[in-house]
Amino acid sequence: MSRPRVFARGFGAVTLAVITSGLTGCHSSTDVSFAAIKSNPSPELVGMSQRSVDIERSMALVGDQNLRLMWSDLGRVWLFDAPSTLSPWNTVSTSGQP
Repeated sequence: MSRPRVFARGFGAVTLAVITSGLTGCHSSTDVSFAAIKSNPSPELVGMSQRSVDIERSMALVGDQNLRLMWSDLGRVWLFDAPSTLSPWNTVSTSGQP
């Protein structure tokens, strides 16, 4: 077989597939009838205004922030947040200011 014939057959097969898929139309797997919409008008919302992924994202951010704040709290509990102020002389300036 020559190259142009192979190309023509491949092009014809692709064209036939595109035309066939275009004639079938769209098919939705979800029910979009009035009864389905009336029974659940907000299918993706879990809370009043958030989807489940939004709630999970918020919980992850709050958990991360709480963990970081816990380390700051522990620094204050064990008095590692600032040097002692009992000495009348500053031994080390930890504020970054000269």
